[in-house]
Amino acid sequence: MNALAALPAKLPRPHATTLVRLLCLIVALSAFLAIFVPLRRIGQIRGWRLGRSMPARFHRLICAGLAVRVRSHGQFSPDTKQLIVANHVSWLDIPVLAMLGPMSFLAKKEIGQHPVGRALVAMQGVVYVDRGRRSCIPSVNARMAETMRAGSPVVLFAEATTGDGNRLLRFRSSHFEAIRQAASSADLATTVIQPVYLDYSRLAGLPIARGERPRVAWYGDMTFLRHFFQFIQGGGVTCDVYIGAPIRVLPQLDRKTAARLAEASVRGLAARARATPAAAVFPAQEKAYIGGDLWRP
Repeated sequence: MNALAALPAKLPRPHATTLVRLLCLIVALSAFLAIFVPLRRIGQIRGWRLGRSMPARFHRLICAGLAVRVRSHGQFSPDTKQLIVANHVSWLDIPVLAMLGPMSFLAKKEIGQHPVGRALVAMQGVVYVDRGRRSCIPSVNARMAETMRAGSPVVLFAEATTGDGNRLLRFRSSHFEAIRQAASSADLATTVIQPVYLDYSRLAGLPIARGERPRVAWYGDMTFLRHFFQFIQGGGVTCDVYIGAPIRVLPQLDRKTAARLAEASVRGLAARARATPAAAVFPAQEKAYIGGDLWRP
């Protein structure tokens, strides 16, 4: 059945409280961008570490405004040359991951063609890819490797598309060449693939049923605005971020083997999430909210 069948045919009309919350979020984000983005850009141009935590705080603000609660299970590798490989469910994946620490993203070139999108990803750090041109893959991989060697982890959604959250698609191997290139440099820093599984487990504090997945998952021919307005009326969502053991990368590791190792690890994390579902989230449980002790910038 088409995923859109679970959503209303027209844009839903937000409740008054939802509109007020969105207005407050827009004002807060606008003030943040006006004050901190210029400082961040200056730091990037001059090579300073100034404001490296700003993107994480910005995305934490987005998650708070959208009532997205993030619970982290495990820790990211401290190694500087790192490819974070995660499943892809929704547009929410980016703020959920980005609030956990400084990182760059592999993004479609269309995002950079919009002024607002270009400003946001410039603050975050991004490597653009043209999905319609396979000939650009080598140059994209080279930029990804350069970004990782410079000390910024790069996030790769290896399924290359979003899914419904009920199953994992097979990982594409094209961009795993980037981590192999990063490992072949002369420095002695350890190079790793960091597996991550995103599990949107709760909606309004209750387990998400299969039929409710389209309220969070953004896939198929869903339009963004229609999905966004449906989401914000869903009572908030909980995302459990499962972080697996890092996979050591040596120069002789080929990209296809790297992709299969990463996929196996993420599938293992998915099985772990299904086997040990997290406890219910209710407003009284303060530590389940972002801003509690489970958030680590």
